[in-house]
Formats: sequence, structure tokens, C-alpha cells
Amino acid sequence: MIFSAPDVLTAKRGPFSYAAFAILLAISLVPLMAVGLPPLSDLYGHLGRYVIQTDLANRPELAPYYAFEWKVIGNLGVDLLVEVLHSHLGLEGAVKASVIATQLLAATGILAISRQVHGRITPFAILALPLIYGFPFNFGFLNFSLAMALALVTFAIWLRLRQSAGRWWPHLLLAVVGPVIWLCHTYGWAFLGLMCGSAALADAIERKDRPQTLVLRVLGECWPLLLPLIPMLAWRADTGKTVTGEWLILLKAFSLASPLRTGSLILDGLSLQIMVIFGYWAARSKWAHFDLRLALAAIFCAVAFLIMPPRIFGSYFADMRLVPYMFALALLAISPRRFPRQIIRWMTCLALAFFIARMAITTFVYVEREKTLERTLVTLDAVPRGAKLATFVIAPCAGSWEPPILWHIGSMALVRRNAIVNDQWEFSGLNPLRIHNPTAGYFARDPSQMVEPDTCTKPNYPHLSDILRHLPRDAFTYVWVVGELPAQMPEFADLRPLPHRGAGVLYKVMPTSRSNSTKVVR
Repeated sequence: MIFSAPDVLTAKRGPFSYAAFAILLAISLVPLMAVGLPPLSDLYGHLGRYVIQTDLANRPELAPYYAFEWKVIGNLGVDLLVEVLHSHLGLEGAVKASVIATQLLAATGILAISRQVHGRITPFAILALPLIYGFPFNFGFLNFSLAMALALVTFAIWLRLRQSAGRWWPHLLLAVVGPVIWLCHTYGWAFLGLMCGSAALADAIERKDRPQTLVLRVLGECWPLLLPLIPMLAWRADTGKTVTGEWLILLKAFSLASPLRTGSLILDGLSLQIMVIFGYWAARSKWAHFDLRLALAAIFCAVAFLIMPPRIFGSYFADMRLVPYMFALALLAISPRRFPRQIIRWMTCLALAFFIARMAITTFVYVEREKTLERTLVTLDAVPRGAKLATFVIAPCAGSWEPPILWHIGSMALVRRNAIVNDQWEFSGLNPLRIHNPTAGYFARDPSQMVEPDTCTKPNYPHLSDILRHLPRDAFTYVWVVGELPAQMPEFADLRPLPHRGAGVLYKVMPTSRSNSTKVVR
């Protein structure tokens, strides 16, 4: 029997199905294989923290200013992988391997759920694969992305165990893997609970259980996932005061448009339209059928997205992070079993073309970002080792669709030049990093590196000239300004421009200058 490409991709079982699985996984990794260090916005800040985590003893310039205190918190995924891998692969190699593993697990989870629920890799699963390169991943939310990927894989295994293993095997899986996913990132643990709870609820609904019985059955299926509540309560008690963002309808609308946000508003927007139209047509067709477990999970994801504010417990874009996974679950819920064979072939070809096109777009964007970063990082050759470097990244007044790739570029000076920087995160209870730089005040940590041009009338961040004016001169020896530079840079007598081969403007802080106040009005 001769198989066509669509037949191979959607074969129910056997070597053709496994071959399709492997081919799709390989294609999904192309964007990461085309570059060195993945060009993700927050990754460079994470990389700086990993230096402090793994090599502080060998970098005496950093020791007075930074410390790393291991604690059991729900935000340690890639930190732990780097701790294990860095001695074998080097720091940057360990980070890249962790990112590749994250995407491999995410793609595996989507395809495995499709095979477990529908018995095959559906066209809709292929259509959902580009969502693993959605906004949360491109922004560099590494621990979050790893936890969500692990949740997808665990859910597929859990479904399999419920179908073919004994009663206690699914419970054992959740009891063992649930705390591990929580340790990676709390959101992944909650996402796994949402999916498992939805599956248990769907089964109870199909059995037509009474409401009281329904609740008990769901709790009976998912109770092992409650185990991380004990360390979580202790962790949250240690976080102190937390900030929750304001719920805004315009931000919700923007978030819904952003699941594929990579680099081009036109291409990303068009891709989203294709995905939605494809899924909508299939869902409204006369052959439409849905898996109730995944449909409920998608609905609960949507409800969570709608009620969540954009910031929870110090985590930014808390609601927006869910959007790619909400779309993925909705697509995975569509069953192809009632579609004619010819229609399935046609849909598979379109889905595969879409997937390949998105991987090509993402690869191109990553390669171009890498070139931008390489041109920018050349500037660090002019920065002495052990310098105290204040980096300021100018953001456009109206914002940008492309994730801000330079926001944490200053941390690469920590990585490569042992420099003291101003863009590292420090949140009590949210990460293990501790910063001790009282002279710098506000400028000791993130978000002091974020500025906007003086021409912005309603700035989200301080104006560049205000920041340079209030910068404490005794806390820094060099200043680096990157991003969209104004035609005329603010001039200060105690900031002397230095020649260099990279991007941006590099200043030497003159030692005779008078210290300025660290107060910044935002």
C-alpha cells in the first residue's frame, strides 16, 4: 500500500505515525537550530542570573553586589536544568539545551495529546504546533514555558494511564510529577490541574452524575495535585507584599491578538487569522465533533484568561501567557473522525503548509535578531572587566509589536565582562537572586534600564534625559544607551562619549563629577 504525505501524517498507528511524529518534532526545532543562543527577550537577564548561580565564586568582582540563595519556590525550572548541565555543556550551552528541551517537550505534548484523544495526529494538532513559539516563549519566560510543556506531556500520559493502567497509576503520576512541575513554575502546575480536572468533569458529565457526585469524582481523580499546596503556602507567605495589575478590556483584546506574536504584525496577524478561520470552518462544518475533555479545558482556560489581571504575584503578562495554550486546546478538541478522508488529506496539507511557513518565519526572525544582538554586543569590547555599567534601553513611545529584544542586553556585560549591571530582577520569594548595591538605589535593578524618548507625552517609563540626570554618578563607571536613539542625545559634562564598534552610545562617567539624587519620578 502506498501512502501519500497526508496519510503518513495522520496514520493512526504503526511506523508511519511514528515517522510523522519525529518529522514534525524535527521541523519544530528548526528556529532554535538556526541560531546560537536563542534570541528571546528575557533570556539575557536569565543568563546573567545563571552566572551568579553557577560561577560567583570565580568572579570576585560580582561577589560584593550579588548573592544566590536557593529556596523551594514555584519558579525554578530552567535554573535547575542549568545547575545540572552547565558543568558538561558550559553556561550558554546549558541554556540552549534547556530551551531546546522545552520546545521538544511542548511539541511532543501537543502531538501526544492528539494521538491519545483522537488516535492519530490530526490536522488541527499540526495547526497548533506554531503556538509553542508564541508570545510567552518569545518573551523569554523560560520557567513558565518549561512547566507548560511538561504539563502537556504529563496530561497525555495521564490520559493513557486512565485508559489502560490500574486505578492508582494516574494518581501516582500526578503525585510524583505534579510537585516537579510546580517547582518549575506554578502556572504549569495549575494548567495541569485545569486539564485533568476538565477531563474528569467531562467523564462525570457523560455518565450523567449528580452535582454532588460530580464534584467528588473530580476531586477523587485529581487530589494528588493538591500536594504542592503545602510548599506553596509557605512560599507565598515569604513573598511579602505583591502587586496585581489592573484589568483592562483593551489589554485583553490585544492579548487575544498576540498568541503568535513573533516579529511582524502583518505576518503574525495574518497567521492568526488563518488559524482561526481554519478552526472555525472545521468547528462549524457538518462533520464537526469535539472531545469534551479538551473542549472544557479550552473553555476554562478562556474563563481564567478573562478574569485574570495582567499581573499576579509579581508575574507580568499573567493573563496573556495563557492565550497560546487556550488556542492549542481549542484546536486539539476538534475531532476529524467524521470528516471524509479526502477532506482530512486536504486539511492536513494546509495545516502542514501553515506549520512550515510559521517555522520559516520564526527562523528568519531569529536569525535577524541574532545579527542585531551581535552588532550590539560588540560594544562590550570597550567596557573594562569589573565595570559598573548602567544600561538604558530606549523604547518607542507607541510601543512595538516585536518583543523587546534589547531590554536585558545589559546583563550580557555581567556574563562576559563581570560588570555590575542595573537590569537584573529581584523579587522577594519569586527568584533566588539577591542584589546589594545601596549606592545605586533605584538604579540597582530592573526596571531601571527601561526608558523612553523625551518626546513621549504619556510615557510608560521615565524619559531618557531625566534618567541620565538622576543617575548616581558614584554608583556607576560607564553608561550604555541602546535602542532607538534620538537625533540629539542629551549632553552632560560628566558623561564622556567613548569610541566603540558596536551599537548605541557608550559613556565614561567622569570621576570628578558630583553625585546626583537617585530619586526618579515615574
